[in-house]
Order: sequence, then C-alpha cells, then structure tokens
Amino acid sequence: MGFWSELFDSLLEDYNANSTPASRPQQPARESSDYRLGDVLSGKVAYVAEKFAKVESGDLSAVVFLGEISNSFVSDPADFLSAGQSVEFVLLKKDAKGWKASINAVPEAKARRALEKVSEGELVKGRVLELKDRGAILDAGEFQVWIPLAELSWGWIEDPADVVILGEEVEVKIIRIETPDGWLLDRRQRRAQAIASVRECIPEPGSPTISVAFSGIPFKVWAVAKTPRNFDAVSCFVLIEIVKSKSRDAITATTGLDMATLENIHAFLVAENLANNWLPSARGTALVEAIALASDLNNDPVRGIYASAAPSAVQLLSLDEHRNQQAFPRGWPRPPFNKPKEDMFIRATDEDLPEALLDKLVSDDKRERLANLLEDRRLRVFLRRDGESPWKPVFIDTSEHWLLAGLWSVFKPFIGSPFRPAKEAERCQNFLMIRCRAVLAGQGDLPFKTVFFEPNTETVWCLKNIQGVKINDARNKQFPGFPMWIERTIGPDTEPVSWELQPDSWCWIKVL
Repeated sequence: MGFWSELFDSLLEDYNANSTPASRPQQPARESSDYRLGDVLSGKVAYVAEKFAKVESGDLSAVVFLGEISNSFVSDPADFLSAGQSVEFVLLKKDAKGWKASINAVPEAKARRALEKVSEGELVKGRVLELKDRGAILDAGEFQVWIPLAELSWGWIEDPADVVILGEEVEVKIIRIETPDGWLLDRRQRRAQAIASVRECIPEPGSPTISVAFSGIPFKVWAVAKTPRNFDAVSCFVLIEIVKSKSRDAITATTGLDMATLENIHAFLVAENLANNWLPSARGTALVEAIALASDLNNDPVRGIYASAAPSAVQLLSLDEHRNQQAFPRGWPRPPFNKPKEDMFIRATDEDLPEALLDKLVSDDKRERLANLLEDRRLRVFLRRDGESPWKPVFIDTSEHWLLAGLWSVFKPFIGSPFRPAKEAERCQNFLMIRCRAVLAGQGDLPFKTVFFEPNTETVWCLKNIQGVKINDARNKQFPGFPMWIERTIGPDTEPVSWELQPDSWCWIKVL
C-alpha cells in the first residue's frame, strides 16, 4: 500500500472518529440507490486535508482530490476551500472506500443537463462571451455555444470582430451538439458544447448569374453488339441472311461470293456456335437481335455536349440548347476545360454512363428503351465523340460566387474587394484569364507588377500561390475590351494611384 493511500485512510479515520452526526450538514435523507454517477449535489465542505477535501450532502459523503477541486493548479486545498463552506459537487465514481466527487466538473454536468433539452436545428439566443481566432463563444445560460468563423457570416471574414462584438446578443441555429463520453473520469472530455451558426439565421446573399463560356466536347451514345473475334461485316451479313431463312444459293446470289468462300464463312459460324447446316442457332439468332437493337439506337443516337470545367450540375447540354446560343468571339482561345474529366467522361460505358445524361438528354420515349439496352448483356453501350470538331464553345448561366470562390483560393485582388464566399461546396477550378503588366502612371521605367484580368467578373488579381496553380499560355492575341487604366489604393490613408494595364497573353489557369 502506498504512502498517500495510507495517509488518506488515516486521515479519514481521524475525521470519522472526531465528527458527530450533529456537526454534519443536515439534508433530507436519500436512499443510497437514489444517487447516480453525474448527479450534482449541494452540500458543505466537511474537512480539508493536505491532499484532499471531504464534502457532505445529507447522509452522503465524498472525497474530492486535488485535481477535482479547481481548474487551476492546486497545491493546498485550503487555498480554495474551508470547512463549512457551501459547495456543489458532482459524483464521479463509487468504490470500496466510498464516493469520489468533483467540484470543478459542476459546470460541465450542468451544461450536459441543459444540452439534453436542446436539439439540432433549434434557434437559441445568447450573448457573445469571448472572441477567438477561429470563432466566437456565446453564453446561452447553462451552456456555451461555439460559433466557427465560417458560420459567422455568408461572406469570408478574417476576424470574428468583423461581424460581432463582446456582449452583443445574437440569435444562432444549433447545427451540432457535442457531449464526449468518459467525462466523469477523463477531464479532457469535459468539453460539452453546442456548435451553432449565425449565418443560418440570416438570408444568404444572392449571387449574380452571369453567362460564362466553357469548352464542351460533342458526344453521342453508341451501341455495338458483342461479337466473336474475327466476326467481320461479311460474316455478319451472312448470319443475318441465315436468320432470315435465306438458302445457301440465295445468299450466294446476293453476295456474289464464290461457293468456297461462302463455305469457309459458314464453317466459321459453325465453330462459333452461331449456325449449323445453314440454319441459325439460338446464339446466332440472339446475336442478330442484338445487332438490330444497336443499329436502331445508332440510327437516331442520343447526342449532347459535355462542358468539363462548368459547375457539375450544368455540365450537360442538349444540342437544342447549344444551337440558340450567342457566338463565341472569333480570335479568342479555347474556353476553360478540364482534360482529365473529359477523358474520364468519354470512357464511360454501360452502367458507368452518368445518370444525369439519361435524365437530361434522353426523351421519355427513348429512356425506357435505352435503359433496357444498358441491361442487355449482348450489347455494349458507350460514349463516343461526335462530329469532326473536337470541341465547341458553350455558354452556361453560372453563379458569380462560384467563380469568385475559385479565384480567392489562389489569388488576391489587385483592386477592390470582390465578394468572398465563406464556404462553397463547389468552386471554379479552371479559368481563361489575360496576363497583364500593371505599370504606375507616368513611371514606365519602374518594375511592373504581373496581374491577371478575369473577363467574366471583370476583376483584376495578383497570384498569391504559384504552387497552387498550373498555367499554360495561349497564342491568341485578340483581347476583349477592358479598362486600360485602373485606380488602386495602397493603404487606408493614401490617395488612389493610377495603374496602366498592358495585356500580355491569354492563359489557361488550373487550380490544383
């Protein structure tokens, strides 16, 4: 038995011997079975020793060790407690020596009790208690609420003080409740809290919609029957004629093949179990049916355009949508595209065909037929490029915030302060921009700044992370009209300075 354990037992014996029931706090009697771990009890300090204190509530007594007296470091319990002092304590555990309790866990126990009455999605009010680097703490009465930085505003902010102040009452929406297990014996788990959002209680600022040009690849849905190796067009024709019950002589007359060649073809069909004695087998008949189904689809294929760099919800366009669009400026380079996505899309086959393709591009009368073809194991249904043009420009109505979220991820504004979305589920990752030289007015001999003009949002940016982008130059030299002179403020107390923008080259920029 260790020294501290022996000392503790000795002190307890002295205390029990010298105390009387009359000297102990009197509370309404409770049965021992009424007490539960985590209960918060009101009582008094009965005894303060060198390494612990003893507290009592009614007939229950419990020991509070140093680490459970205060959240601060405790070397002497007498610095924090005195005999007869009224206290609240939490029951932590019960062993052969009796109850162990905690004073510093009382706020945690009360917070957990209060959080049991709160549910996700509920609106609560509280006052701003503390501002942190990554969020704010709200006092909601019996529990605290943590508001992450991204949940304080629909726009990006650097500091919670940009939108809330200490002591301000705000309304928040509970988005998550955290009550880690094991908190009674593990002080690290005493962090019960509600996670909430301010921005969920205010209207989301609507994003302007702008028409943005993307590069799209024309494609069509194509089907082929699964045929044996070396099953060429002549063998296919002969098998079809056999299925039509044509005789050998009739096939000879139709094809003009000599008898020896025709017999060789028949022997091949026999070897592949497609025909025998100039009659079709069940497998041969099924193959001809599959060939007919594929031909029926290919005579009137499903066609569309896939814009790989556009927002995922609007990447597929029908040919009708494309026919009525504005003309893409002549002399401009290819609009934004994502080649890995294009390659992955065009390799789709059978069950890998995008569901959005069936929903958006396939008419009701074709949808069931195409769904049946996809389930038919005799066929292979896949995508292939359509037409001679490898790409076509397409214009898609796009959220400006989607573009700005992508720009902010690797750029910083050269002028102004465009809206910065706080949290976008999706953001633009491919841009067609104009690299420019920015020169101070009247000081052309000074070093210039390299900036990038984004034509859709008409904003000018500086690259802040060269490692976060891949840049490929385009040779085209025809540029859109944009302001050749801009004013930029260097600091809050300085006058705007004029800069001349000199276009250098188009470039494709991919955010990595």
